[in-house]
Amino acid sequence: MIFELRGVEFHNKGAELMLQAIVQKVLSKDPEAKFVMAKKYGASIRQIRNAGFFVKLNFKKFGINTEKLGELMPKFIRRRMGFILEREVDVILEGSGFAYGDFFGHEKAASKMTNHFPKWKSYGIKIVMLPQAFGPFTDNKLKERMIDIIKNSDIIFARDSYSYDYLTKLYSNANKVFLKPDFTNLVTGKRYEKIDDNNKFIAIIPNNKLLESGVFVNRDAYLEVLYKIVRGIQEADYEPLFLIHEGERDLFLAQDVNKKYTLNVDIIKEEDPLSVKGIIGQVKGLVTSRFHGLVSGLSQSVPSLCIGWSHKYKALLEDYNFSEGLIDKEDMVSDHRLSEKLDIILGDGSRKVVINKLKESSGVQKARSEEMWDHVFKVIGS
Repeated sequence: MIFELRGVEFHNKGAELMLQAIVQKVLSKDPEAKFVMAKKYGASIRQIRNAGFFVKLNFKKFGINTEKLGELMPKFIRRRMGFILEREVDVILEGSGFAYGDFFGHEKAASKMTNHFPKWKSYGIKIVMLPQAFGPFTDNKLKERMIDIIKNSDIIFARDSYSYDYLTKLYSNANKVFLKPDFTNLVTGKRYEKIDDNNKFIAIIPNNKLLESGVFVNRDAYLEVLYKIVRGIQEADYEPLFLIHEGERDLFLAQDVNKKYTLNVDIIKEEDPLSVKGIIGQVKGLVTSRFHGLVSGLSQSVPSLCIGWSHKYKALLEDYNFSEGLIDKEDMVSDHRLSEKLDIILGDGSRKVVINKLKESSGVQKARSEEMWDHVFKVIGS
């Protein structure tokens, strides 16, 4: 079968982890499966080919429609050149993570999905919306798009109860919508040799999205909170390090904290997403603002705190029975409250309680992810 991967890209570690998780699981069921991706921002032709995937012929080159050109080629020539036509795709696996809601708007939902439904349906392509966050939906045009997505998808998975409610309240006959967790919890990270087992590292993952979404009034306010977290870790006799989960803007945040407060906190920027997950599994604790960084921490029973910008963070912590891991606005404006939050993952007694709680919850969430994949393969094999 030919699977088109949508929403998963190469521009951040979360998207790459989802890509790895999909490929690993599909190949375990169908070793002959082929994967295709469309050329776009975050997925260049070079990156797609380096991953061992085919490139979808749906782009223009020197003003030429490559899809029309590809249709004139014999199939064996297209394959030899590493190309696949859209009509040759059997299954679309859409794993954007979070792209459908008021924050992103109706135009994004249309360009990513609904504009393509007539063609996809005419080709008989099955459409799977893998576990991701949805909503809220208050814009009427977006509501129309989302109802169209529910109707035309073969199966949809919301990865948290809030997203599930947004979808099912929008369209009451949504019998194709199911609640299952983020599936990167099944991916095993690579050991990072520069971190030994006796380390006392607490990783800090910054996220520039906290500025874009208005969690902080300005950049200096965010830098100050990051500095307070660094100092709290140091005062508890642990060693902070910045772990970059996505791009230069997150890197600049870490660098600016060091520069503004005359610090020398190590910064790790590792390209391989499996190595990033490995690092998270090896450190003694985590303070993150990247969703898949949080998944990697919780699923590996690493005591993890989170500063989030949407409902998806709160919901994820609830799934792991660890709601107290959320650092909210009130915590960030109070030195005492922020210190109490850090004590949860830095205090000897509380750490043990958290680790045991996460071990139990992690097993439950991984079993639910396996159930999700079983459901997917039943749908695409029917």
